[in-house]
Amino acid sequence: MDWASLIDRAPQRCGVYIFKGKRKPLYIGKAKNLRKRLWQHFKLSESDPKEFAIFRDSVDLEWIVTRNEFEALVLEIDLIQSHKPRYNILHKYGGGYPMLLITDDPYPTVKVVRGTDHRGTLFGPFLQAGKAYKVKKLIHNLFKLRTCDPLPKRDQPCMDYHLGLCSAPCTGYVSREEYNLSVEGAKALLSGEVSEVLPKLYMKIEELTKDLLFEKCAQVRDQIRSLENIAKGQSVSGLPYRSADFFYRLGRRLGLFLIRGGKLVGKEIYDLDREEELEEFLLCYYYSNVVPEVVLTNFSLPITLRRWIEKRSKAKISFLKEIPKELLKLAEENVRENLSLELLSEEFEKKLHMALPSVVEGFDISHFYGEDVVGSCVVWEKGRMNRKRYRRYRVKTLSGVDDYGALREVLTRRAKRLKEKKEPMPDLWLIDGGKGQLNVGISVRNSFRLPIRVFSLAKEEEILMTDDGREIRLRDEPLLYRVFGLIRDEAHRFALSYNRNLRTKRALEDVLSKVKGVGEVRRKIIYRNFENLYEFIRADEERLRKLGIPTSLQQEVRKYLE
Repeated sequence: MDWASLIDRAPQRCGVYIFKGKRKPLYIGKAKNLRKRLWQHFKLSESDPKEFAIFRDSVDLEWIVTRNEFEALVLEIDLIQSHKPRYNILHKYGGGYPMLLITDDPYPTVKVVRGTDHRGTLFGPFLQAGKAYKVKKLIHNLFKLRTCDPLPKRDQPCMDYHLGLCSAPCTGYVSREEYNLSVEGAKALLSGEVSEVLPKLYMKIEELTKDLLFEKCAQVRDQIRSLENIAKGQSVSGLPYRSADFFYRLGRRLGLFLIRGGKLVGKEIYDLDREEELEEFLLCYYYSNVVPEVVLTNFSLPITLRRWIEKRSKAKISFLKEIPKELLKLAEENVRENLSLELLSEEFEKKLHMALPSVVEGFDISHFYGEDVVGSCVVWEKGRMNRKRYRRYRVKTLSGVDDYGALREVLTRRAKRLKEKKEPMPDLWLIDGGKGQLNVGISVRNSFRLPIRVFSLAKEEEILMTDDGREIRLRDEPLLYRVFGLIRDEAHRFALSYNRNLRTKRALEDVLSKVKGVGEVRRKIIYRNFENLYEFIRADEERLRKLGIPTSLQQEVRKYLE
């Protein structure tokens, strides 16, 4: 086909162009100037494999002229959704992530759905489908929302009731009022807005205690714990947005960070084939997912794209480029994270004469002049820290300053779990310390006959000591230091934070017992959600509001301390 002649006939106007295959469109795009954009495609086909394939596989080219760029954008996305062309990226990067729906029924239930056309309240998206189903199961476990859909009428409850997954509204085993409180709790869990429902649950547990309904008390207690954990948030919390999507671009690398309830709840990193695919990615994402209150970007969005996203939103939306420093730093670290395990493997073989370990456990001991002696175990797994497997230990057999004895207890307790196969066997132990700590680790390993290596890393000179007698200056080995320094520092941080928590928790409890107006319910909420006085008196109004704590109570504590 004479593509040059065909492209020359294209108008120099705004519109949509369609590369057609034998059976269906292969690629659909939009352009401010159709002829100019098609010539760009044609020239790129000389060097770009994807562009070459579009021209090679196409049998015809047609275009549709529109009145403006916005009409072209709307038409483009509608055509892509209808035909799903092979060379468009619309479905390549997970368009249509699963969401959780609390249905709009007399007795609502929770469903995993895709798309936005549903009756009820949507929460999400969830970047991994497995997580959506796990949260759905958690909601059934905690709040006993019905599992049948539609709601049947029965004389006897089904097996899910006996398994503790449903409160059996089909048989009238639960009142409408009690069921609605569970629905409120489920919504609070999904949104992070727990301030209104937490006091109700505390009151409910008091009522159940008086009626000696201890099994139901346990259920409500588990609900309270889950909601309070939500309120505590992650490492990045207290952000000034209830609901936001943050897109961070670095070349053709794109990071998506989900903020819900003022907390970072999910992230995903994508490698686009070309930087030009960014706009199509955003179109595909918001075609199938809920638009939040705020869209954050470190790049400019075309006006037409912003208008299209606004039309998809059911409420007012803000587009912002001013990003909180903490969130920006996190995004940079995640998007820039590109440490090759293959490169690390070569470094371990060359410098340590060993294969790259899949799992490394890092240990440290912390105490305050011999009091509150604690230990930490952190886990580095396949190139990154696995926080789900972190463990902390309160030393039970010692008092006073005895770092070696405390380390021996912690390693012994860990070794027992490894020997009993209650934890996966690591390839290596890394201990924060010098020669003495290394010898303790080797001794415990040999006692339990564990098939692992033992290293230690001292802070002062940054010398890595190995169980075969080698000493390596990590300042001269940046790749090795990136691994071992990270694990050592994380073990130290985790142990130190636990020690501080133990010391400051007692101070918080003592002060609250002396401040007027702190009832038992609020005291419990404060104990469970703030590690120390400083954290409580510095907490912002948003966090206090979510927990149902008035700012006046915070002021009373400040006055007492003054």
